[in-house]
Amino acid sequence: MARRQSLAWVELRVGLLVVVSFGLLAVAIFFVGGEAGFFTPQYTVTAYFNSANGMNTGAEVHLEGVTVGNVRTVRLTNFPEPERSVAVDMSLDLSFQQLIRADSLVTIGSIGLLGDSKVDIARGPGVGDVVPDGGAIQGQEAGDIGRIITGTNDIVANLAALSDQVQEIAARIREGEGTLGLLLTDAAIFDNANATVEEINLLIKDARTGPGTVGQLMSDPGLYDRITETLSQMESIVAKVEGGEGTLAKFINDPSVFDNVKELIARANVVVERLEDGEGTLGLLSKDETLFNDARDALAGITTMVSNVTNSEGTAGKLINDPALYNNVNQTISEVLKLVYDFRQDPKKFMTINFRLF
Repeated sequence: MARRQSLAWVELRVGLLVVVSFGLLAVAIFFVGGEAGFFTPQYTVTAYFNSANGMNTGAEVHLEGVTVGNVRTVRLTNFPEPERSVAVDMSLDLSFQQLIRADSLVTIGSIGLLGDSKVDIARGPGVGDVVPDGGAIQGQEAGDIGRIITGTNDIVANLAALSDQVQEIAARIREGEGTLGLLLTDAAIFDNANATVEEINLLIKDARTGPGTVGQLMSDPGLYDRITETLSQMESIVAKVEGGEGTLAKFINDPSVFDNVKELIARANVVVERLEDGEGTLGLLSKDETLFNDARDALAGITTMVSNVTNSEGTAGKLINDPALYNNVNQTISEVLKLVYDFRQDPKKFMTINFRLF
């Protein structure tokens, strides 16, 4: 009888140990799985992403950095939209439901630099509807540490390639290749540059102290005085113009000049309008086709007459082009000159009158 009681007590202690162990295991699972208690009211929200980015079941869900739930499942969907390829079902604390709305920003981040993935929820403007139990919200893409590391690797590779190119260029410069290499290694270029600098210094010295034009411009005080005097005269002229003195001032300051010019332009416009309307002699010349045809015929006749004269046709053509007529006229003039000469030598010879009656 005592033995049976001893066995029962041992079995009871073993049972109690098992129960306590299961309790401790449940508490451990509770703390490992998250901060939501067994009796905390929860609700489910599904977030859609284009990639899970290493998200696992049981990951934490943070609202503004505060843990408010856990990831229940991560699954692929059949939606055709790329941004809804992955569905993340989250169990959230019901007390935070009013803070999670349709315009909240949901992204996948990481805990620490290389930690596990987590879901980050940021409150939006607060104008969207509250996400109900079983509701859905669209997640947004966020840069993860993998992408940052990949981008860093690309930058490092580009820097390495750039460093190799810089070293190659430096080696070519040291060897005197290219224009820059010659500038840095060729002594003749340095000597030429040094000689050029010396010539420039001598030129500047001669310009400052020499008797040339540049030296006179820089050192002769008379030039400064003349420039000053010229400026003073210009100021005096400007003052006279502003004061209304002289012809130029009248053109600038007298409003009657502007009025006269304006009136002249108006009259010119009237004349142009009359010409365009065909009024007056000039208007007829510019508009009347009959007058144009007459003028064209007259010009054609003049052209024909000039052509005939050039070809020695007609009296005018003979007078201009026939050398015989020129010779006859020249001979006649010669005879007349001789007659005048003889008359002047012995006028009585030509004035004697012989009168006979029978």
